[in-house]
Amino acid sequence: MSEDQAIAGIGGAAHSVIYADNVVLNASRGHGFAAEKANHLKDVLSGKDAQIIGGNNLKNGADRLVDGIQVQTKYCASGAKSIRECFHDGQFRYFNSDQSPMQIEVPADQYDAAIEAMQSRISRGQVPGIHDPSEASQIVRKGGFTYNQARNIAKFGTIESVTYDAIQGVQVAGTAMGLSAAIAFAYAMWNGESLEASIKQACSTGLTIGGATWLSAILTAQIGRTGVEKSLRPTSDFLAKKIGSKTSAFVANGFRAGNNPIYGAAAKSNVSKLLRGNFVAGVVTTLVLSSSDIAHLTRGQISKRQALKNVTSKAAGVAGGASGYALGASIGTAFMPGAGTIAGGLLGGLLAGSMTTSASRVILDKLAEDDAIRMIAVIEKELQRLAFEYLLSPTEISQIIDSLIASDLPYKMRRMYASSYPDGYAIGFIEPRVMKIAGSRTRLSLPNSQQLLNACEELVLAT
Repeated sequence: MSEDQAIAGIGGAAHSVIYADNVVLNASRGHGFAAEKANHLKDVLSGKDAQIIGGNNLKNGADRLVDGIQVQTKYCASGAKSIRECFHDGQFRYFNSDQSPMQIEVPADQYDAAIEAMQSRISRGQVPGIHDPSEASQIVRKGGFTYNQARNIAKFGTIESVTYDAIQGVQVAGTAMGLSAAIAFAYAMWNGESLEASIKQACSTGLTIGGATWLSAILTAQIGRTGVEKSLRPTSDFLAKKIGSKTSAFVANGFRAGNNPIYGAAAKSNVSKLLRGNFVAGVVTTLVLSSSDIAHLTRGQISKRQALKNVTSKAAGVAGGASGYALGASIGTAFMPGAGTIAGGLLGGLLAGSMTTSASRVILDKLAEDDAIRMIAVIEKELQRLAFEYLLSPTEISQIIDSLIASDLPYKMRRMYASSYPDGYAIGFIEPRVMKIAGSRTRLSLPNSQQLLNACEELVLAT
C-alpha cells in the first residue's frame, strides 16, 4: 500500500530529528555529548523521570535533570581532569538554586579517582559551603558508562554506537509498526476479509514496516557520524538561509514541542541539520524499502525499467511522508504543542505520502509498462489455450486462477521474466493445475476458519 511508504517517510522524518540532535557527536568533544545522551537514555529505560536540559545554554547550568536532581556530566581522560573541569579560578562553579553543589556525573571507570580529586578540592576550601571531604561522594555521581564507551558511542561503526542507535530507533519503529498494522487491519476488514485474516495481515505489515523503520533509524544515525554529514552542510546551510528566519523558526519549533522556542540563527542552524537528516533518512529508508526490488534486479527477475519505477515510487512516498510530517507537525504545534505536534505530523505525513505515491504511480505508468502486466498477458494466453484443450468450465477456470494467486504468483512472474522462454515457464506451473482439475472435477477445499485462526495465533505469538 502507498500508506506503507508514507509511514516509513514519517519514520524518516523522526530519524532526521535524531540525526540533527546527534550532530554534536561529531564535535571535538563529541564523546562528552555522547556520555550525556547515553546516560540519559539509560535513566529513561530504568524508569526514571529524566530530561536533557543543557540545550538552554544557561551559564553553569545542568546538563540533565534526573528525578528532580540536577546533573552536570563530565567525561574527560581521567578522574582528576573530569573534576578539574568543574572549577574556574580554583572555585567550584556548578550549584543548585539553593546553592548546594550540583551532582557531577563522571565515567564509571573513573569514579574512585574522581572522588579522591573532589575530596582534595574540598580540603583546599574550593567548594563553597562544603568542608567535610567525605561529602565528595554526595557530589560525584557514577555514570552508567566508561570513558572509552562514551568515545565509541560518538564514533561510526562501533558496537557501542550501533547498540545506542538501535535502542534509540526502537521507539520510532514501534510507532511505525503500530500505525501500519492499524491501517492494514482496517483495509483488510473493509475489503471483506475475516477477522483472523485481517489480524494476520496487520501483524505481517506491522512487522515489515516496523523492521524497515528500525533498520533505517540505525543506518541514518550511523551515517551522521561519517564525513557525509560535513559534506552536506554547505548545501543545507544555503537552503536554510533561502528559507528565511520566519519559516525556519516555524519548522524548527514544530519539532521542539515542549522545549524553549528558538529563532534567528539558532533556528536556521536547526533547520539545516533537519534538512541534512531528512536527505540521509530519505535515501536510507528508500533503499531499505527497495531492497527486494534491488535483489530481484540483480537476479534478472525484473527489468531495470521496472526496478527504477518501483524505487522512484517508493522514494516519492517516503519524501511525501517526511515533508507532510514536517508541515503537519509545525502546524499542529502552533495550535497545541505536544499532542498537536504528533497528530498534525501523522495526519500530514499520511496524506502527503499517499498522494505523492499515487501521483508518481500515475506518471510512471504513462512512461513504462510494468513487467507484471507483460507476464500476466503471457499467463492469460496460455490459460486460454489450456482451457480450450481441456474443456474447462468457468468455475474450474476460476479455481485455477485462485490456485495461481495463492501460489505466490508475483514470485513466479519474476522467474518467468528471468527465464529465456516465459511461455514455457508459464505452462510449467499452469498445466499441472489444469490437469488436476480435469482429472478430479472437484473443487479445491479452502482452509477453514479454525485453521486461519491457528495460523493467526502462531503469527501473533511469533512477534
